[in-house]
Amino acid sequence: MSGYDIRRNLEESLSHFWSESYGQIYPTLKKLEAARLITAVKHAPSEGRRRKTYTITHAGRERLRAWLAEPPRAQPPRSELLLKLFFGRQAPPGACAAHLRRLRVQQEHLADTLERLETELQRERRGHPDLPYWLATIGFGIERAQSLIDWSESALRFLETVR
Repeated sequence: MSGYDIRRNLEESLSHFWSESYGQIYPTLKKLEAARLITAVKHAPSEGRRRKTYTITHAGRERLRAWLAEPPRAQPPRSELLLKLFFGRQAPPGACAAHLRRLRVQQEHLADTLERLETELQRERRGHPDLPYWLATIGFGIERAQSLIDWSESALRFLETVR
């Protein structure tokens, strides 16, 4: 895939838990190529638009397998919403409630999108060996979205009591 293809695929399938910008993808591709973990694929000149595409090498596949076996590093959570809510007493009236309502709507859309993707994958990729792993990550996204919907509704009810 090209850097553009990688970004597009990330947006379509992983965006509920991972994102990368082009500014992150292209330098990483150069580093991976320099380390011989990926290699550029040669294309015939008649293939239209010139786009540099890559394929993983044997060494790259081995490094990927080793990385997948490593325990994930703990990453401190960052939430601008929670930071704004924490200091909410200083906010203009209604600002925190508006943020929570916006979150609820965003999460409802995300849950709908992921549920459609889940149905589509089950229909179109039945029997694919990666399907259980894909469905597990989609299931996480659906459950997290529902949890945030529930929490935003609870937080809105709580804010109503402190007026």
